[in-house]
Amino acid sequence: MVVESKNIEGSDKGTPLLLMSLFLLLAGIVAFYYFSEIRLFYRVLGLFVVLGLSAYITYQTSFGRTVYTYVLDSKIELKKVSWPTKQETTQTAIGVVVIVVIIGILLWLLDMLLAWSIGTLYGVR
Repeated sequence: MVVESKNIEGSDKGTPLLLMSLFLLLAGIVAFYYFSEIRLFYRVLGLFVVLGLSAYITYQTSFGRTVYTYVLDSKIELKKVSWPTKQETTQTAIGVVVIVVIIGILLWLLDMLLAWSIGTLYGVR
Protein backbone atom coordinates (compact mmCIF):
# COMPACT_ATOMS: atom_id res chain seq x y z
CA MET A 1 0.00 0.00 0.00
CA VAL A 2 1.50 3.32 -1.10
CA VAL A 3 0.52 6.49 0.70
CA GLU A 4 1.07 9.78 -1.05
CA SER A 5 3.27 11.86 1.19
CA LYS A 6 2.72 14.95 -0.95
CA ASN A 7 -0.67 15.73 0.59
CA ILE A 8 0.53 15.10 4.12
CA GLU A 9 3.70 17.10 3.55
CA GLY A 10 1.77 19.96 1.92
CA SER A 11 -0.70 20.22 4.76
CA ASP A 12 2.09 20.16 7.36
CA LYS A 13 3.89 23.00 5.58
CA GLY A 14 0.71 24.96 4.99
CA THR A 15 -0.61 25.09 8.53
CA PRO A 16 2.39 26.85 10.12
CA LEU A 17 2.52 29.32 7.24
CA LEU A 18 -1.19 30.07 7.59
CA LEU A 19 -0.79 30.53 11.34
CA MET A 20 2.21 32.79 10.78
CA SER A 21 0.23 34.80 8.24
CA LEU A 22 -2.69 35.14 10.63
CA PHE A 23 -0.39 36.14 13.50
CA LEU A 24 1.32 38.74 11.28
CA LEU A 25 -2.03 40.18 10.26
CA LEU A 26 -3.26 40.37 13.85
CA ALA A 27 0.05 41.95 14.94
CA GLY A 28 -0.35 44.56 12.21
CA ILE A 29 -3.86 45.42 13.35
CA VAL A 30 -2.76 45.67 16.99
CA ALA A 31 0.21 47.83 15.98
CA PHE A 32 -2.11 50.11 13.98
CA TYR A 33 -4.07 50.95 17.12
CA TYR A 34 -1.14 50.77 19.55
CA PHE A 35 0.85 53.44 17.72
CA SER A 36 -2.05 55.89 17.55
CA GLU A 37 0.27 58.88 18.12
CA ILE A 38 1.93 58.29 14.74
CA ARG A 39 0.32 59.95 11.72
CA LEU A 40 -2.53 58.02 10.15
CA PHE A 41 -0.84 57.92 6.74
CA TYR A 42 2.14 55.95 8.09
CA ARG A 43 -0.05 53.60 10.11
CA VAL A 44 -2.21 52.81 7.08
CA LEU A 45 0.91 52.37 4.95
CA GLY A 46 2.32 49.95 7.53
CA LEU A 47 -0.98 48.08 7.64
CA PHE A 48 -0.93 47.70 3.85
CA VAL A 49 2.65 46.39 3.99
CA VAL A 50 1.66 43.85 6.65
CA LEU A 51 -1.41 42.90 4.63
CA GLY A 52 0.75 42.36 1.54
CA LEU A 53 3.25 40.23 3.46
CA SER A 54 0.44 38.22 4.99
CA ALA A 55 -1.13 37.66 1.56
CA TYR A 56 2.25 36.61 0.12
CA ILE A 57 2.81 34.12 2.94
CA THR A 58 -0.71 32.77 2.53
CA TYR A 59 -0.16 32.38 -1.23
CA GLN A 60 2.76 30.04 -0.51
CA THR A 61 0.31 27.44 0.86
CA SER A 62 -1.99 25.20 -1.15
CA PHE A 63 -4.96 26.94 0.46
CA GLY A 64 -3.66 30.33 -0.67
CA ARG A 65 -3.17 29.13 -4.22
CA THR A 66 -6.67 27.67 -4.23
CA VAL A 67 -8.13 30.99 -3.06
CA TYR A 68 -6.09 32.88 -5.67
CA THR A 69 -7.32 30.56 -8.43
CA TYR A 70 -10.89 31.03 -7.19
CA VAL A 71 -10.53 34.83 -7.36
CA LEU A 72 -9.16 34.65 -10.90
CA ASP A 73 -11.99 32.35 -11.98
CA SER A 74 -14.51 34.72 -10.39
CA LYS A 75 -13.13 37.62 -12.43
CA ILE A 76 -13.53 35.54 -15.60
CA GLU A 77 -17.12 34.66 -14.67
CA LEU A 78 -17.92 38.34 -14.04
CA LYS A 79 -16.99 39.08 -17.64
CA LYS A 80 -19.49 36.44 -18.80
CA VAL A 81 -22.43 38.00 -16.94
CA SER A 82 -25.02 39.77 -19.08
CA TRP A 83 -25.34 43.10 -17.27
CA PRO A 84 -28.51 45.19 -17.75
CA THR A 85 -28.41 48.33 -19.86
CA LYS A 86 -28.74 51.78 -18.35
CA GLN A 87 -32.33 52.02 -19.62
CA GLU A 88 -33.30 48.68 -18.03
CA THR A 89 -31.70 49.70 -14.73
CA THR A 90 -33.48 53.07 -14.74
CA GLN A 91 -36.85 51.52 -15.57
CA THR A 92 -36.47 48.91 -12.83
CA ALA A 93 -35.46 51.56 -10.28
CA ILE A 94 -38.45 53.73 -11.21
CA GLY A 95 -40.75 50.71 -10.93
CA VAL A 96 -39.41 49.93 -7.46
CA VAL A 97 -39.88 53.54 -6.31
CA VAL A 98 -43.47 53.61 -7.64
CA ILE A 99 -44.35 50.34 -5.89
CA VAL A 100 -42.81 51.57 -2.62
CA VAL A 101 -44.81 54.81 -2.80
CA ILE A 102 -48.06 52.93 -3.56
CA ILE A 103 -47.52 50.49 -0.67
CA GLY A 104 -46.60 53.41 1.60
CA ILE A 105 -49.85 55.20 0.74
CA LEU A 106 -51.87 52.01 1.29
CA LEU A 107 -50.24 51.46 4.70
CA TRP A 108 -50.88 55.11 5.63
CA LEU A 109 -54.56 54.74 4.65
CA LEU A 110 -54.83 51.51 6.65
CA ASP A 111 -53.24 53.24 9.64
CA MET A 112 -55.66 56.17 9.38
CA LEU A 113 -58.63 53.78 9.09
CA LEU A 114 -57.54 51.78 12.13
CA ALA A 115 -56.85 54.95 14.15
CA TRP A 116 -60.27 56.36 13.24
CA SER A 117 -62.09 53.09 14.03
CA ILE A 118 -60.34 52.61 17.39
CA GLY A 119 -60.94 56.27 18.26
CA THR A 120 -64.62 55.93 17.39
CA LEU A 121 -64.91 52.62 19.25
CA TYR A 122 -63.46 54.06 22.47
CA GLY A 123 -65.13 57.44 22.09
CA VAL A 124 -61.90 59.43 21.81
CA ARG A 125 -63.12 61.19 18.69
